[in-house]
Amino acid sequence: VMGAARLCGLEGLLQRHPYDLSGGEQQRAALAKILLRNPHILLLDEPTKGMDAGFKRELAAILKSLTEHGRTIIMVSHDIEFCAEYADRCAMLFDGEVTASGDPHEFFMENMLYTTAAGRIARGIIPDAVTVGDVIFACTGRYEKRDTIDADEIYYKENIKKEPEKRSALKKYLFGEEAVHKTVRADTKLSMRTRLALWMMLLFIPLTIFTGVYYLDDKRYYFVSLLVVIEAMLPFAMVYESRKPKPREIVTIAALCAITVAGRTAFFWLPQFKPVVAMVIISGAAFGGEAGFLVGAMSAFVSNFFFGQGPWTPWQMFAFGMIGFLSGILIRKGILTGTRLPMSVFGGLATLIIYGGIINPANILITQHTLTKELVIAAYISGFPFDLIHAASTVIFLWLAYVPMMEKLDRIKKKYNIIY
Repeated sequence: VMGAARLCGLEGLLQRHPYDLSGGEQQRAALAKILLRNPHILLLDEPTKGMDAGFKRELAAILKSLTEHGRTIIMVSHDIEFCAEYADRCAMLFDGEVTASGDPHEFFMENMLYTTAAGRIARGIIPDAVTVGDVIFACTGRYEKRDTIDADEIYYKENIKKEPEKRSALKKYLFGEEAVHKTVRADTKLSMRTRLALWMMLLFIPLTIFTGVYYLDDKRYYFVSLLVVIEAMLPFAMVYESRKPKPREIVTIAALCAITVAGRTAFFWLPQFKPVVAMVIISGAAFGGEAGFLVGAMSAFVSNFFFGQGPWTPWQMFAFGMIGFLSGILIRKGILTGTRLPMSVFGGLATLIIYGGIINPANILITQHTLTKELVIAAYISGFPFDLIHAASTVIFLWLAYVPMMEKLDRIKKKYNIIY
């Protein structure tokens, strides 16, 4: 595997995602992926597309070395110069048939229009000139030396002696093997922003909701909801004062909110079966607890313009936000490993215990201000089937989406150097 990486010049790119490569680098990665299967015949479609002149020469050396080791290469290309310089035989296809074929030099000499730029320029001045090398030879008497690669030393020896082993970074990189994710390193010390967010979530936001229930008679829920949003954004405002954030950081969080809202809206026809908690947990795991709370609170607020605003909105904002915040904290502390199974289990339990534990008694407070033991028990019993469906949906969505979503978000963080 490492031989294929060295042969195609990928050694310095193994830790990057294919989507982050340039066009030419993706072509080289595709060639390396093919070589991993040790084929006897290679079918290449426009292999030089997106490549600069330097790597075209390297590609030619690679292909030449492969042919010297008995590999057959059939290539379709509009790169006339490359074909004229390096092919052993050329043919023209038209209307599904081969209309002409022959040695590259003879083939392009006989064509008046479909020929190389050097051939058109030198026609009538330098006889039989087809390639730039022919023109240089006619002027200087010397042919330009071609690049050579010893594929036997770089690739074949290593390919022959390779042994069964765990898949290397290149194979994971090329085939997209599922990796074990830990989005942030374990850190026992909470940042100032996290501590501020913790105070907001455990003191100020509950106090805001309490004020709305008992002093505003639950009739100013828009006002209370906006206060919760502002309080959720304060930790971000604080960190933005200490450094200049790039727009892509804000856009990423906004995109997560939009995806969460769209997901909740798309499943409106299935009561309680929603991907909201799953997306909130993913946001917290990828960008920290504060981001998780903000995505949860904003998603509940915005999506309720579709589902209906009411006294329940601040409670939903708080419940979703707390789950997102907790997921970020547990990942940062190293308590959650950030792999599919523990995250799915955590999502199901968090939905059942945290979301259900907040929303069920909130349903009582929305209608009356007095809580009794009997009312609380009745609320939990009547709400349990709905909480169970909600928890099951969270487990399903996390099981399906956690790994691919984290791969994409990790790639965004690395590519744009987003630090949380």
